[in-house]
Amino acid sequence: MKKILIKIIFALAPIIIYLIFGGIFGGNHRWMLTFTLSSLFIFSFFLFNKTEFKEQFKLGLIIILPIFLLFIISSFFSSSSRLLWYVIFIPISVSLGWFFSKRKSVFVPILSFVFFAFLGLILLPNVFVLQNNIGAQTNKEFKGLSLLNKYQEKVELDKSKIVVLDFWTTSCGICFKKFPDLEKYYLEYKNNPNVEFYSINVPLKRDEFSKVVKLVDELNYKFPTLYATSIKDVENLGIYAYPHLLILKNGQLRYDGRLETDKYIFVNHLKSEIDKLITE
Repeated sequence: MKKILIKIIFALAPIIIYLIFGGIFGGNHRWMLTFTLSSLFIFSFFLFNKTEFKEQFKLGLIIILPIFLLFIISSFFSSSSRLLWYVIFIPISVSLGWFFSKRKSVFVPILSFVFFAFLGLILLPNVFVLQNNIGAQTNKEFKGLSLLNKYQEKVELDKSKIVVLDFWTTSCGICFKKFPDLEKYYLEYKNNPNVEFYSINVPLKRDEFSKVVKLVDELNYKFPTLYATSIKDVENLGIYAYPHLLILKNGQLRYDGRLETDKYIFVNHLKSEIDKLITE
């Protein structure tokens, strides 16, 4: 009975580790993947180190199979491609833990932790952006959009310049977290006469124009904000999720996709997209 209980604990440990880091990092898979793989590496090393060789294969299956099956089953109910990363790399993490238990070289954990960090912090987010931003780079006519300033005066976008438009709503928490990054790049390009930045508020049914204007004023960012007159007009542009970035050049839509400002993102980063349009 005691042996069975120990095996159950071993089987549940990877799932518990995953859930703990999910809670700590608020569902941020960049950190979850990194720390889950690192923890399973350490967990596997100590278990294999204290287990006879003939029992190690069974132990490996006990550690891997439950969480492996959990992610396989979950993938049928979720379209998230992130689950596949756990399915692939958890067995690799456990195998590296086993390898370290056999060859106790300091380079094994160092290289393993560097590998896990690269997977979680760099490769995962870049692949995610690549998958979810297919077709972002484009070159088509911009249909136009009815926009107002804070005084409810109609504003026309300058068709002779590169115009960066960040679409957001008052219900979008991530949008507000992105504002400091937008401010950073607005300040970087504000002296370039050929580049203009605007944040575009998309109105929700619950919004009152005056209250949204007051909110923007209280945020006190330097970048200018314009206000779309209708959410339907924005949806007609194919925008349904926020934040969303459009970049125009000479009246043509040149970028239509995610707003990427993270320094570890090398695919469709805001700065690289703007610089590319400036130099072409």
